[in-house]
Amino acid sequence: MPHTRRQFLGAVGAAGAGIAWYQTQALRQAREPREDPGWQPGVESLLASSCLICPARCGIQGRTVDGRLVRIIGNPLHPMSRGGVCPRGIAGVQMLYHPERLSAPLIRAGTRGMGQWQPGTIDGAVGRIAERLRALRAEGRPEAAAVVAGYCEGSMADLWRQFLRAFGSPNYFSDAYGDGTETVMELMHGIAKRPGYDLERARLVVSFGAPLFEAWWSPLQAFVAFAGPGAAAAEPPRPRFVQVDTRFSHSAARAHEWIAVRPGTHGVLALGVAYVLIREELFDAGFVARHVAGFEDSRDAAGRPQEGYRSVVLHNYRTEEVSAVTGVPVERIVALAKTFAEQRPALAVCGTDVLLAPNGLLDGLAVHSLNVLMGNVNRPGGVLFGDHPPLESLAPPVLDAVARAGLAHDQLSGSAPAFGPGDAARRFAEAIAGGQAAPPEMLLLYYANPLASTPAVEAWRTALSRIPLVVSFSPFLDETTRYADLILPDLLPYERWQDAPTPDSFPYPVWGLVQPLVEPGDGRMHTGDVILKLGEVLGGSVAQSLPYPDFATLLQMRARGLFAARRGMTLGNEFERTHLRQMEERGWWLPEQAKFEDFWAGLVARGGWTDLFYDDTDPDRLSLNPGRRIDLMPARLARALESEHRGRTLYGLSAREASSSTGDFPLRLIPYRLSTLASGGLTLQRWIAEQPTVLSDRHWIPWVEVHPSTAGALGLDDGTMVWVESPHGRYRARLHLFPGAAPETVCAPYGLRHPDGEPANPLHLLDGSTDPLTGLSSWFTTAVRLAPATGTRS
Repeated sequence: MPHTRRQFLGAVGAAGAGIAWYQTQALRQAREPREDPGWQPGVESLLASSCLICPARCGIQGRTVDGRLVRIIGNPLHPMSRGGVCPRGIAGVQMLYHPERLSAPLIRAGTRGMGQWQPGTIDGAVGRIAERLRALRAEGRPEAAAVVAGYCEGSMADLWRQFLRAFGSPNYFSDAYGDGTETVMELMHGIAKRPGYDLERARLVVSFGAPLFEAWWSPLQAFVAFAGPGAAAAEPPRPRFVQVDTRFSHSAARAHEWIAVRPGTHGVLALGVAYVLIREELFDAGFVARHVAGFEDSRDAAGRPQEGYRSVVLHNYRTEEVSAVTGVPVERIVALAKTFAEQRPALAVCGTDVLLAPNGLLDGLAVHSLNVLMGNVNRPGGVLFGDHPPLESLAPPVLDAVARAGLAHDQLSGSAPAFGPGDAARRFAEAIAGGQAAPPEMLLLYYANPLASTPAVEAWRTALSRIPLVVSFSPFLDETTRYADLILPDLLPYERWQDAPTPDSFPYPVWGLVQPLVEPGDGRMHTGDVILKLGEVLGGSVAQSLPYPDFATLLQMRARGLFAARRGMTLGNEFERTHLRQMEERGWWLPEQAKFEDFWAGLVARGGWTDLFYDDTDPDRLSLNPGRRIDLMPARLARALESEHRGRTLYGLSAREASSSTGDFPLRLIPYRLSTLASGGLTLQRWIAEQPTVLSDRHWIPWVEVHPSTAGALGLDDGTMVWVESPHGRYRARLHLFPGAAPETVCAPYGLRHPDGEPANPLHLLDGSTDPLTGLSSWFTTAVRLAPATGTRS
């Protein structure tokens, strides 16, 4: 049988490796063992776990020596990260042994926010919390307790909600950086769920402002898809990657092509691409005819004509006009559209640069409409709506009369937006600060740092000042924790049990398991165990609703749902994953273990569970709208726009998203996140201070990026320390001339501080505007100016 060149080289390489291995063994056998009586080998272990630093929840392995964590590497069995780990994950060792980590509970000793503390004990802290909670129930006011939690999807979020429900409070607020994509999907598909993107099986991925390699839901998912192990030999080839962005970002630098657009015009460009697809009849007409509503003109129930998507696009988004608005040449728009039609399956991914804007929801619909036009929904290489892991549910909550009365109250969050959950934590703070809602008696903060992560910083300061008792579970004194009355520091992820389901951006369910890699020190307690202890102390129906001795037992109970589901597998290698998927596609499944105890041991040893089978024949995964059709012209949204009386219409995007730029503030601020969605933690990991940006010579001192022509007009040189000023505040940064920044903009990274701790947060300069439809903050409409901060260069 003839052999290919690759096979020949592979055989030669294998033979060479075998000879080298044999010679190495011979040499080892010939060497005399030498003993050093003053040295003893350490006890090493390598345990599987999951990273909790950002929402990606990648699989990791921790190497310990004599009980001390010395290295974090990727878990090759994890189907999303596949042995990869980002610099942030590797540097997690520094968080574990950080000198500023809180070693025991702290009690405020002076004025709130002044940083005066006295030491406390775990029992004392839990007792103080329980005492206040018991008093609230005795007074018949359980709704006066509230929780604000950062991203903690999985059993911790479920446990917090269960505890509050049994206690009698509806006041759980998420401060987890919603991006609005679930609202786009609810309007068009009737599925209120953040979409999954099958990046690996796409042939073309066009990212509209999504920072896939930086602060997306799962940067490792993007790394595996575009540059994973064996990418050069992958069959089919890795997808082509096009980044549509205002700034030459880290993701743009890794893309095959960067298309620069003016700020606020991503949606206009998407509809310009749709114009070419429709005019040249390059879209999937069969899919649209069978599964899509609103494409053609129609009449409503009263017989009035309704313009369809086709007419709106063809009448308003001619290529020359789109080019004038976006700054993208006509030939590049046409080329992008034709490539999107030819390189199927092609996938359009929508990011925060699109959705965190006054027209964010409308822009998001425009971008996703490209996937609908090409029929790339519920197909390999397209937009998928995956399942959540089939976990055992928590015990049914037992509600006594006090709990039922408390739950009858409205949330302390003001009016909800017309579409989607919006930013409930911000609404909570603004309602209290503005006097629209009475402040709660007690606020529990769990991995939420709103004084760093929200533009509504003054509202939060006012709200915190009006809450009698603020408790934080942060292991570090972050900006918000400094305003707490009591701190009960949580264990870090390397010391505790937890689960780590992958975000919805990965289209297959993965239930990662977090286990202790090292023994925790005294003075700290797993927050999950604190909640369970509070339930035990409060007793009655609250204790009945939380019948678990500790959080590890709760996780084992939840894993029984995986064992009973008769699907999926504990994490395995590529062969095992492929074999299981092929079996399930043919309707077969065999259990790995006969007993749950063996199944649990496998979960712990391998790091979790997954199911990589996706049923793309299920119509419920395409749409839950009437007739199972995707709605390009949602009537609910059209009615909401009409009631605004602002002249906005579906796909009627303005030429340029207006900012409040004036002669005094002539520039537009473009904040961006660096390497993670986590709030305010970059300064805790000094190993990566020199790795978060494409600017290879900018570290340690916060910087802003300005186009050379803009800096020249202002008389500013590269390296000058400047004040970045808006009508709402200012901060210091070092100016960097960067041709990748759009003219008349100031690109400002979020998450940095000066070495002395001086804040440099562009979010504190924002004008406070939101998308009125979703309530999400607008990051890209604030007008700023630059002024020299010193006469010297830093």
